[in-house]
Order: sequence, then C-alpha cells, then structure tokens
Amino acid sequence: MAFVLNMDRTNLSNAISDNLAADLGFTNDDVNTTIMVYAILFTIFTLPSNFVSKRIGAHLWIPIMMNAWGVITWAHCLIHNLPGFFVIRVLIAVTEAGFIPACLYYLTSWYKTKELATRLAWFWGIQSFASAFSGLISFGIFRLRGVGGMEGWKWLFLIDGIFTHIVGFVAFVYLPARPSRTQGLLRGKKGWFDERQMKIAVTRLIRDDMSKTEQHNSRITLEDIKLSILDTKVWTHLITTFTGYMAITPITTYLPSIIRDGGFETTTANLLTVPSYIINLIFSIIVAWSSDRHGEVSLHAMVGVLWSIACFTALRVMPATSGRWETFGAAMMAAASPSWHGMHIAWLSSNVAPVGKRVLCLSAMIGSANICAVPGAKIYQTHDAPRYYYGNTINIALQAVAGFLFMFQRMRYDLTNRWRARKWAKMTEEEKEHYRQNTTDKGSNRLDFRFRI
Repeated sequence: MAFVLNMDRTNLSNAISDNLAADLGFTNDDVNTTIMVYAILFTIFTLPSNFVSKRIGAHLWIPIMMNAWGVITWAHCLIHNLPGFFVIRVLIAVTEAGFIPACLYYLTSWYKTKELATRLAWFWGIQSFASAFSGLISFGIFRLRGVGGMEGWKWLFLIDGIFTHIVGFVAFVYLPARPSRTQGLLRGKKGWFDERQMKIAVTRLIRDDMSKTEQHNSRITLEDIKLSILDTKVWTHLITTFTGYMAITPITTYLPSIIRDGGFETTTANLLTVPSYIINLIFSIIVAWSSDRHGEVSLHAMVGVLWSIACFTALRVMPATSGRWETFGAAMMAAASPSWHGMHIAWLSSNVAPVGKRVLCLSAMIGSANICAVPGAKIYQTHDAPRYYYGNTINIALQAVAGFLFMFQRMRYDLTNRWRARKWAKMTEEEKEHYRQNTTDKGSNRLDFRFRI
C-alpha cells in the first residue's frame, strides 16, 4: 500500500523529466507552485482524516482512500493544460492526506514500541523501492510516447492508477481490524490466530503500553487537543521534521532532471535514479534495526543528517565543469541519504500518551513532513539550475539545524527522566500510590512516565 502511494509522488518527478510542463504549456516553476499547494492541502486534510480513521477503523479507511486517489491518478491522462493539472494535484492531495496517519495508527495497534522503528523503516523503505521501481519502468513506459495519442508520462500515471485500484481492492478484503479480530474474508473463518495466540498478541501490547487498552474504544477529546498543543517537546519533534525533511523535496523532485542536465538522455536519467532509492532502502532499514536493538534514536538519526550534509556540500562545491558521472554520483548519494523519518515517528509515538494525544501528534508529524514541501519546493529555482548552488547551501543549513534539534531533544528527555526519577525516589510507597490514584497529570506528563531516549 505504501508502495503505490509513493509511485504517484515519484511519477511526478519522472514526468517532469519527460517534459510534462512543456507538454501542458507551462514551466517547472508552475510545477513548484502545484507542489506547494499539494503540501498545504495535504497537511490541512491530515488531521480531519484521522478523526474518520478512528471512527470507522483504519482497516476500512485506508482502502477507501487508496481507491479514491487511484481514480485521480489515472485521470492525469485527461489533462491538457495548467488548470487541469492544478485541479488533479489538488484532488490527489485531498485523497492521499490521511493515508500515512491512518497507517501509523494501525501499526501502533499491532507492534510494541521497540518494534516500531524497524517496521516504520520498512514502511518508508518500501516507498524508496517504489521510487526505484517508478524510475525503472519509466525507462520503458516513456518510449510509449505517441501510442494512443498520449505522452509517455500519461501512460505512466494510467498504469499506476490501475495498479492502485488492484491493491486497494485487495486491502478491503485482507486488512483485519485489530489483533483480536482477524476473522473473515480472505483471512478465513478462523482468522490469523487461535484463542491462545490472540491473547498473547493483545497482552504483549498492553504490557508494553497500558494506554493501548483504550486504543480502539476511546475518541479524541478536547483534553487530548489541549495536551498536544501545550507540549513543547512535541513542537520540537515537529520543527525537527519540518527543517530536516525540507531538503528532500527539491532533491527527489529534480533528481532525474539534474542527472539529465548533467549529460544523459531522459530515459537513461530516470533509470539512473534507481540506485539512490535502493541504497536509501538498505541503509534506512539497517540504521532503524540498530536503533531498535539499542533502544536509541537520536544518535542513529544523525547518520542520515551527516550523510546529507556531506552530499549537499559535495554538490555545492563541485565546479560547473564537472563531468556527468561526478554530477550523477553526488546527486544520487544526496537522494540516497538514510531516512530517519520512521525512527523519528516511532520515537514520538513512544513518548506521547494518552492514545488520543498520540493520534493527533502522529497526524501533526505527517503534516509537518508535508507542509515543509511548501518552502522546499522553492529551494531549487529555475535561475539556479542546473547545479543549484544557492539551493544546496540552504539544504546544508537545514540539515545542520535538524542535527542540533535532535541532540537538543535527546538532552531534554534525558534530563527530564533524571529529574522525575530523583523526585519519584524521594516519595514513600504511600505517596506513590496516592499519586497513581489521584494525580491530574495525564499520559506523558505523569511523574512516573519515562521518555525513550
């Protein structure tokens, strides 16, 4: 499911290299504008979508959204000008907005805290594989230009839309609601677990996080909203995502174009994007696995931060006379930087409670990772092409800020844990029990709550 989501996003960058803008009568700066609008609407519709997901169940809401954006994806074949392209991208944003938050909510109902980082790395990693696959099939599909009176990039969106419908239909009849309800449809009358296995699956989650006992029954309240807004630690996570993720928009959107402008043919340039996504997938999973194993996130996230700084610096200092393979190597490795986003989300999820607050914060995190595309879409400007020296200077600065924020958040969690531990140790058993029964502190604000470092 995550695979087909990212097919659309990568298809756009591949379509740009196949002269989408020129075919429709506008420029890449107009494409940047639609990317900004997409990011804004995606962020706006993320939160209300999670209310729907919690109300009807993520197992139903996810395939509904998939089939909706599947229609919009193949509808790219029907556009002929900028207004049509603008409308399609608006509808794509609206229909895709709730998918990732719904998936995150769904995954937290199946996996323990220390299992999430690796699973989320796979979740985002498979999106990298989708990007690689999109670049690979673009090499062949773009050769269909003229067949049926359509451009090559229109064939790309058509095939992707049909594939999305297929996966969306299977999701309808395959996804179970929760570990305690896996019977029915493709899962069979007996479901995935017998009675003993079901109890183990549920008990292990509750022992990991007591708040998950109310995950499927509670609704988001005004108190949850208040707790989310007033938690400055959550805001630090959001700002880290906003600044650190901003550089992804320009490098992934224009990677095929940068490679093409370096001296390769359009079809070859799209094929050469594949290694970056494969490298990203492999290293993202390795780093996330290590993070889960050692129970530490921030230092592992710094691997991706430092990798990005090094590669954007290489792009910035490379002379204009550099050969096409040098340009390809630097750009490819910049796009291949290991993603810390999945680990970061798992870190946030483990450090916020109760469930309603967690749902809202996960939505806000996804919103932050998308709204950053608004300024991110303007980092690589037409006048700065094809090497984007000015844009890469901005990318270096953004990564440096993200690295500082990761270290700041780590220090803050550590100091808070130490302060709470000292205060808790000074209390008698009677005082501790009185606190447990009578405190007005909620979730992660409780004195007996410990943050994951």
